[in-house]
Amino acid sequence: MDFTWDFKLVSFSTMIFFLFISSSSHAYKFNVGGRQGWVLNPNETYNHWAERNRFQVNDTLVFKYKKGNDSVLVVNKKDYYSCNINNPIEKFFDGDTEFMFDHSGPFFFVSGVPGHCNDGQKLNVVVLAIRNKNTVMPPELSPGYDSPPEASPSALNSPSSSSSSLSVCCSFFFGLMGVGWLLGSLNSSVIG
Repeated sequence: MDFTWDFKLVSFSTMIFFLFISSSSHAYKFNVGGRQGWVLNPNETYNHWAERNRFQVNDTLVFKYKKGNDSVLVVNKKDYYSCNINNPIEKFFDGDTEFMFDHSGPFFFVSGVPGHCNDGQKLNVVVLAIRNKNTVMPPELSPGYDSPPEASPSALNSPSSSSSSLSVCCSFFFGLMGVGWLLGSLNSSVIG
C-alpha cells in the first residue's frame, strides 16, 4: 500500500468518526422559569414554560432560588395536584438544584414552602420516551405513569430539536465529503 492510500484510509476513518459523533444525541440544561428562576408568582406559569420546551432523558432542570428561603420537592402525581409537601420523593434545599431526568414519563415538582404550591409554584414536566429506530411499536410505559402528551408546535424550536437539525446537517455535509473523496479516489486510480 503506498502513502496516498494510507492517507486516504486515515482520512476516511476520521470522517466516519466525526459522522458518528455528529449524529449522537446531546443532553441539555434548562433553567426553570428562565431568568426569574424558581420563584413565587413568576411572569409565566411553570407549566406554560415547560410546554414550550422539549425534554429528553439525560436533560437536566436547573432550579435557581434563594437558599434558606425556598426549596424544590420531587413528588408523585397525587401530591402534586393536592400540593402535599409532607411526602416528597426527593428534597433539595441548596439554592442551585440540578435534577437530571433518568427515564421518560412525567415528573412533578413543587416548592417546599407551605402555601407556595397552592399559589402556583409547581411544575409538571413530561420527558419524551427514548425511541429505538428498529422498534415498530412504541415502548410500554412503566406502571404508574400516564402517557405523555404529544409535543406542541412550540416544542419544535427547543434546543433538543435544533440539535437534531444540526446532526442532520453535519451528517449530510460529511456524507458529501465522503462521496467527493470516493469519486476523487476512483478518478485518480483510473487516470493514474
